[in-house]
Amino acid sequence: MDKLTFLLNHQIKTYFWLITNESGLVVERGQTKNLLDISDKKVRLVEGFIFSPLFSNKRLEVPPATKSQILESIPYLLEDNILRSIEDYHFVSSNRNEQGEVSISLVPKTILDQEVNGFNESAINVNSLSLLDVSFEVDTSEGFLIIFNELSILSFGSEWGWCSETETVLSILKKSLEDFNCSSLKVFQSTETEEINWDKYIQSDVIIDYVEGELDFLEKALPHLKQNLNILQNQYAPRVDWMENIYKWKYALVAISLVIGLYFIQTILDTYQNNSSASELLRQSESLYYSSFPEESKEEDISKQLKRKLRNVDFSESEPFLITVQNLTQVIFNNERVSLFSINYDLGRNQFIVEIQCSQFEDLEAVKSTFIQGGYSVDIGSSKRVGNSILSEILIKKS
Repeated sequence: MDKLTFLLNHQIKTYFWLITNESGLVVERGQTKNLLDISDKKVRLVEGFIFSPLFSNKRLEVPPATKSQILESIPYLLEDNILRSIEDYHFVSSNRNEQGEVSISLVPKTILDQEVNGFNESAINVNSLSLLDVSFEVDTSEGFLIIFNELSILSFGSEWGWCSETETVLSILKKSLEDFNCSSLKVFQSTETEEINWDKYIQSDVIIDYVEGELDFLEKALPHLKQNLNILQNQYAPRVDWMENIYKWKYALVAISLVIGLYFIQTILDTYQNNSSASELLRQSESLYYSSFPEESKEEDISKQLKRKLRNVDFSESEPFLITVQNLTQVIFNNERVSLFSINYDLGRNQFIVEIQCSQFEDLEAVKSTFIQGGYSVDIGSSKRVGNSILSEILIKKS
């Protein structure tokens, strides 16, 4: 999907906007006094840049500390650098750089409240908003100057920027370039601006790109712009855009959904298989019982009949078959990760052929070890994987 980028000239309350596709090509442009006019645009991301002499940027030297500690100290450090109370401003700070400094953008809360309310009323979720002064992605030796008639913006990337009257900005231009060690200056100058005698302000060459206004500037400068210091933080943070998150992570979400879906399908198949096996085992058991005791009534519960027949049985060494069956069921019952799949008795070899279903081969070894400790001779037969389980054959006989 596309991205919408706007430039807000706060003095004239006008939004200049562009829509670019995924390749970065401009597909639509315009300007408006009200964001409601573009609220129907289908875009995945909205980012903005704003400029006004009422906003300011500061550079402060701070001691080594955590991000939270630096943020707590900034109001005290700013008190001597601003005319009004710090409580009247919303500020955001960059990380401490190698020189021990942080860059700070300050915006009067009353202005930012109005802008954010405008975003909400127009139902546009603005993901990020930065001061144009500090939003250029530049080399350390490069500076930008934007001149819109009587108003100008001087920028040294995320390090520092300033928006003020054109004559005032030009008067400090030479010193600013020296302070930031800039060897080149890129100028975007409105065609409506009067001719400037650059020799009066700077000795080095000036690269001038004439623009026909804010919209033309935004299109030409867009490759150089970056959200270096988003002022929409804390109480002004944008609403969570679930559609943007879904779009961003759509492939991962599809993959996770497939994995979860396959897991539940496998679980359902395993459950169905286990239920089918249990039903078949119960059917075979009932058939074996009634063929051995044809006189028993099929109307009565088979479990009650078995209890009556086993009531007087003495589980002693004289009944090794029943003892082995009892031990086998007890071992499987005590191991939560093992279930009985089938049991057969080879009369000629005097051994049990038991199929058990387990989670891993360690469970199979645990069952084998338990029977060996009980005095049985145990051999492991064939094994195969069935879904997430292992179906193994165990040959058991009394030593």
